[in-house]
Amino acid sequence: MSSSVPPTLEGTSAFVRDRFLVGDVTALVNITAGTAVVVAAGSSSCVVASISGTQVLYGVALINANAGQKITVITRGLARATAQNAMNAGDLVGPAPSGYVASLTLGALSGICTPSIPRGICIVGTATSGSTVLVDLF
Repeated sequence: MSSSVPPTLEGTSAFVRDRFLVGDVTALVNITAGTAVVVAAGSSSCVVASISGTQVLYGVALINANAGQKITVITRGLARATAQNAMNAGDLVGPAPSGYVASLTLGALSGICTPSIPRGICIVGTATSGSTVLVDLF
């Protein structure tokens, strides 16, 4: 007799897309949910809101946290973030100042993105500056 319960494949197959939540990092400043965060300079376990487009996006904060508190960050999977500039579905996304995400354009040299490394893709229709976007982080 076979079971009618489908097997759980998350984490066991390359064809299944898990989401990664990291909860063992500390906010160095007050951070609100939906803020794009980067690893703080000189630290391996603290995050701050992204402050420039030249950093590597660590993820998006899922909860509010005051400075010094632990915070949960999604580093892979779907997350809501705030757009710094206009973007369309399919645009590559990276960090932008003030904890926003920005649409990136491909540079001419070796397919490198300018100004930063993409960490996601926008999956909504058209978004304007300051609006909430859904980002698929990879």
